[in-house]
Amino acid sequence: MPDITLTIDGVAVTVPQGTGLVEAAREAGIEIPVFCHHPKLVPVGMCRMCLVEIGTPKIDPATKQPVLDENGKPVIAMQPNLQVACTNPVSNGMVVKTNTAEVEFARKGVLEFLLTSHPLDCPVCIKGGECPLQNLTMGYGPSVSRFDYDDKVHFEKPIPLGPLIDLDRERCILCSRCVRFEDEIAGDSVLGFANRGRAWMIQSKSNPPFNSKFSGNTVDICPVGALMNGEFRYAGRVWEIKPVPTVCPHCPVGCNMTLDMRYRDIKRVQPRSNEWVNEIWLCDRGRWGFHFVTSDKRLTKPLVRRGGELVETTWQEALEDIAQRLHGVVQNFGGNAVGGLAGGRLANEDLYLFQKLFRELLQSPNIDSRNGTLDEPEHDDLAYAFGLASGTDLGQLGKGTTVLVVGADPEEEAPVHLLRLRGIKRRGGELIVANGRPTKLDASATRTVRYQYGHEAHFVLGLLSAVLEGGSENKEFVRSRTKNLDALRTALRPFGVAAVAEQIGVAADVFQAVAQSVAGAENLVIVYGREAFAAGTPLLQALGNLALITGHVGRPGNGVLPIMRYNNSRGALDMGVRPGKGPGYTNVVKEGLTAQQMVQAAGNGKLQALYIAGLDPVAANPASRAALEKVGLLIVQDLFLTPTAQIADYVLPASSFAERDGTYTNAERRVQRFRAARNNLGDSRPDWQIFAGLGRALAAMVRQPALDTVAASAGKPTGKRPAPAQPVATARTWLYRSTDDINAEIVQQVAIYKGASYAQLKSSHGTWGRQAADDPVFYDGTSYTNTEGFGVQWPTLAEQTNVVFDLVFSQPTTPQPRNGELLLVAAPRLYDGGTLMQNAEGLSFWVAQPYVGVAKADAERLGIASGDRLRLSSAQGNVELYAKVDGLVGPGTLLVPDLAEIPLGQVQTGVLTPVRVEKVEG
Repeated sequence: MPDITLTIDGVAVTVPQGTGLVEAAREAGIEIPVFCHHPKLVPVGMCRMCLVEIGTPKIDPATKQPVLDENGKPVIAMQPNLQVACTNPVSNGMVVKTNTAEVEFARKGVLEFLLTSHPLDCPVCIKGGECPLQNLTMGYGPSVSRFDYDDKVHFEKPIPLGPLIDLDRERCILCSRCVRFEDEIAGDSVLGFANRGRAWMIQSKSNPPFNSKFSGNTVDICPVGALMNGEFRYAGRVWEIKPVPTVCPHCPVGCNMTLDMRYRDIKRVQPRSNEWVNEIWLCDRGRWGFHFVTSDKRLTKPLVRRGGELVETTWQEALEDIAQRLHGVVQNFGGNAVGGLAGGRLANEDLYLFQKLFRELLQSPNIDSRNGTLDEPEHDDLAYAFGLASGTDLGQLGKGTTVLVVGADPEEEAPVHLLRLRGIKRRGGELIVANGRPTKLDASATRTVRYQYGHEAHFVLGLLSAVLEGGSENKEFVRSRTKNLDALRTALRPFGVAAVAEQIGVAADVFQAVAQSVAGAENLVIVYGREAFAAGTPLLQALGNLALITGHVGRPGNGVLPIMRYNNSRGALDMGVRPGKGPGYTNVVKEGLTAQQMVQAAGNGKLQALYIAGLDPVAANPASRAALEKVGLLIVQDLFLTPTAQIADYVLPASSFAERDGTYTNAERRVQRFRAARNNLGDSRPDWQIFAGLGRALAAMVRQPALDTVAASAGKPTGKRPAPAQPVATARTWLYRSTDDINAEIVQQVAIYKGASYAQLKSSHGTWGRQAADDPVFYDGTSYTNTEGFGVQWPTLAEQTNVVFDLVFSQPTTPQPRNGELLLVAAPRLYDGGTLMQNAEGLSFWVAQPYVGVAKADAERLGIASGDRLRLSSAQGNVELYAKVDGLVGPGTLLVPDLAEIPLGQVQTGVLTPVRVEKVEG
């Protein structure tokens, strides 16, 4: 669009067409104060604080050209009344005056009216020190009020607007920012206005109250102290806290945020703006889910099992003993007898050292980042090849973009992705949501597709057929960048549009419409989540083929976006914590065991030692306990004494994300740094320090010490420490002073991270949010400067234009329930009640009670009513849950929320588990 030139207070300003007048003035450094206006919300002009004088060139009705004065300049026709700046877009030749006497008089009047019933409680108000009303009153308001203090309207206050947010109705200026955020950005119409006149107020319209996973953002953007973080109220003043930059540890979005510290205590969590990742938003779990850091259940001392009990020990003794015993296992049984599991919650620096410890020192290929459950998902390699290309900003995509969501529930798996996908739709993009059940994103979708569970791959194969049958493939891209198209066409013959439509119950015209939208889009983003991973290789390969044959890879705005389970699941794969692939997705000599195979090897005696960091296989699958108890040496490194830690020989206390530095890599492959905000709790240590200490101890050993009890017991603790081994020079390679040293090695050794040094991560920073000059006038809800950068996104394989890809095919299979069995599906839940939700009392309100959702048709057939207790049985075992007859559950399916309280591992035999259902009487 062409640029527009206008004049504001005599200053010529040139901005893009469509820019609002408030933003144009801000670009020129000219103040137009606002309350209701927010740059991410639709302007409404409610508060009238931004009143200005506006004039436009006078147009000759006959010639349709501007009328010129005697000097040849356009004659400006000023509007007879003041105009709100926020709702007026700029136009060529516009003249704006922001500092006339009439404008100043109007501003004083607006502020005087706002203050008529506003309490004079600034010294105790939670917003004191960062309050726009305070600032604008000082800058533009009257020095004396003409209203009688006794005439102020008073309300009961504060009142809980929801379990996390309190409302002071006397402070509210009715700007509607909170209502508009929930309606426009979050898609949760849970707030509204009640009453009229001076009794006009905000209220919750939902039951339960303020039912939104994004409620905390309304506190951020509230320009007064009306909406309050219930936990921060009276907990401290803003000038007493120090914001420390960090990255959210809860999901793969990787939201930038700050831990606001008062001495050692985390007082609140605020969003740290990053337009590439989370803009200025956080979900409520990210905001209030920090209390596990200070839980009294945290491990603070190393533990060793003696006499059947776990007792405290020192770090030196623990590391030396573990090193001696691991060395003994390797000497006597070989590296294949050792296994390691490190979860996707660990930082990149931890994960890199973990795989180095196993591959270089223990000579073991057996490492993985999964729990070893029977429903464990595939490792995702699609993003390495076809992920969103470098330079992609979801916040800039709109018209011309199609988003295809398959087998994902972004609200529950990666909440801020939900906001970003809704934003693409608002800006004119197409949003197609295909799932086996309804999700919140359906309400925002251009089109929804409902397939039967077990037919996920069939749906995408039908799309591929629709593209090829319609000749909509990108022929030039397919010719130059792919191989085996003819073989793919042959494999797809049984999966033609008509055949698949009949098989899975989706109309043929739906396939054709979706295929046309996907193939014809300028940009295509394919989002897939937990349920798509569950469908395995056939679906993932089909998604890759869809991106390839339509040519939507290797350029900004295009590619796949996997929603993985943990915040750093992508980093775990990048660092090579998986069998068969080293750091940077390089091939390794030995394939190694998967997590599931390690659990099986532990049970049959083939695995002599197992090191588990940041995972809890026993909680995920209680049946694995018996197998793990047979391991000669079980080492667990974690924040808490988890069910797996309770059976360990050694338990090592790890630091939380708030107590150490490092980097995480989010779902979009963006490497981001986080900083330590507090000291370690007790004697806990960062994971990388533990691995480095153990590495030094192992590297110093040249031969197995002469300790018969170690070899005889495969390393059962004896209570005695072995004699010290002779040091060798290789121990120096494990001398890491800080995460800086590890990052430097990663940048050197891992090709895809060569641009992700700490210096480069920091150099990507800029300024954001409310800057010093804007504090009194333009409040967008944030108040910190981004000093840690916006992160670095490593490039995909498809961005190398000389790489040619195979079009591959895997035959899909479909679960076959027998004898009246139903398919059990575990639905992800953001509020899962897991270990990282400990002590979060406000969030615990939203943790669902355990239940099993039953379709109405199945309930009628089986004589089941809501509240009946059901036993779900499979070959693995059984679990008992209360029934909830649910119209959103499809026939033949049982939907169970994936909560920590529900031991799904007792019954699951795979991702989709056929189960027998029977009522439990009494």
